[in-house]
Amino acid sequence: MSGRTYMHQLDAKNRMRIPAKLREELGPNYSVMLGSGGCLYVYTEEQTQKIREKLNNINPFKESQLKAARYILHNSWDAEEDKQGRILIPENLRNIAKIVKNVVVFKGPNCVEIWAEEVWNEYFSDVDFSNLADAFDELNGND
Repeated sequence: MSGRTYMHQLDAKNRMRIPAKLREELGPNYSVMLGSGGCLYVYTEEQTQKIREKLNNINPFKESQLKAARYILHNSWDAEEDKQGRILIPENLRNIAKIVKNVVVFKGPNCVEIWAEEVWNEYFSDVDFSNLADAFDELNGND
C-alpha cells in the first residue's frame, strides 16, 4: 500500500492521464467505477472481475441488492487509453464525482482513486488527529 497523490486536469474532451507508475500497477485493462466518499475507484482487471462476480451472485428477488448492482454496473466504465495514455471520464461518472477540471489521482489502500480537487479538499477539511489515531488503533486491534 502506498499513498501517492498526483494532480491532473481534464482536457477539453474530458480525458485525463493516469500517472505512468499507476498505469503499470493497473495493467493494460482496468475499469473506473463509482467509489465512496465522493470519488471514483479505478480497479485492475482482476479486481473488476471479482466485483462483477459478486454482483452476478446477488439475490434477484431482493430489490435492494438488485438496485445496488444495477447502479454499480451502470456507473462503471472499462477504460480505454488513447495513443497519449489518456482515458475518457464519462459524463455520468464526472457528475457523480463532481469532476469539472482539476483532478486528484490517489493510490489508495485498495485501488487507485480519482477525485475532484474540491471534493478531495472538502473530504479532509475536518480531519481530527485523535479520530485518526483511534481508527488506526482499531485497525491494529488496539481498542
